[in-house]
Amino acid sequence: MAAGLWLYYLTPVLARLPEVPWPLVALVAGSGTVGVLAVLLHRRHPLAAVVVAGVTLVVSPAALGAVLYCQASLARRGSRQVAIAAGAGVVALKLVGLLMLAADEPWSSASTFELTLTVAGTALATLTGWLVTSRTAETRQQSAAALARREADEARLEQARMAERERIAREMHDVLAHRLSLVALNAGVLAYRTDLDSGTARDTAAQIQSDARQSLADLRTVLGTLRRKPDAEPEAPQPTLLELPVLVAEAEESGQSIDHRITGAGTVPEYVSRQAYRIVQEALTNARKHAPGEPVTVRVTHTGHEVRIRVSNPVPATGVPGGQPGYGLVGVAERTAAVAGTARHEIVDGDFVLDAVLPTGEVR
Repeated sequence: MAAGLWLYYLTPVLARLPEVPWPLVALVAGSGTVGVLAVLLHRRHPLAAVVVAGVTLVVSPAALGAVLYCQASLARRGSRQVAIAAGAGVVALKLVGLLMLAADEPWSSASTFELTLTVAGTALATLTGWLVTSRTAETRQQSAAALARREADEARLEQARMAERERIAREMHDVLAHRLSLVALNAGVLAYRTDLDSGTARDTAAQIQSDARQSLADLRTVLGTLRRKPDAEPEAPQPTLLELPVLVAEAEESGQSIDHRITGAGTVPEYVSRQAYRIVQEALTNARKHAPGEPVTVRVTHTGHEVRIRVSNPVPATGVPGGQPGYGLVGVAERTAAVAGTARHEIVDGDFVLDAVLPTGEVR
């Protein structure tokens, strides 16, 4: 724009070279060129650029484009008060230049046109600079809001991942505690029973190997899930009450005596069935750990609106549970609470009894 207006005003002067003195042509062209070169200052020193171009505008109307460009830049980068003052100064300088010219020649319509163009152009350049500033600020605010929303979404996603990892850590306790208790039980048989024949000892060692191998497989599954990337395949389905007979059979193969009865397992909602399976698994592990050799009774009943679980075993004759206390009952309480259920445990007529009620309605 600056170079275009410079050529627009300078072309008629150059066309009248025989009539116009060379000094005047040089003054007009030189002043206009200085005004155009002032545009180079508009980024770092916009006010200085307006001042330089405005001063040259007194002598040469060819600097008008440079003045307007610098004024728009000042409106974008400076304060509104400075931009208004600079715009008023530009108009005043133009008026001074036209009055100086009118001292030699009468005020003409061309002078009126130049003054009007300067006033309108300066006002338009100032408003344009403010508009660009406003749009830039709005764009930055939208970008900041979008970034904040994205960070919030990522935070929620990370929170969900942490919650899932915490759940997996609880699964690790339930799965491995059950398997390793079987290993410990069979290893104890080999360590303290000296009357076992070679076939029984071999079968017991094979069972220990199988349980240890399964424990390693369970551990790999859990650790693989913990290390899984967000875009990886989903983890394998967790066992439900339908797999409970397999769990009981494994425990019985290790020498645990279990009287079990399960009714309505196939109609239990999956999220409740998973928790019910883990509760029974934890109860069997606790019985094997704290009351080794004692028979266990398992009753799981689905009545239509809730699942009732009762696992009981005699308290050891010594009256002192075996093994070290752990977090099994804490895990049972967490699993029942996860489906808005209840759990309690007590000693009734010499039996340790665990009762859990899991509603099959909507989870909290």
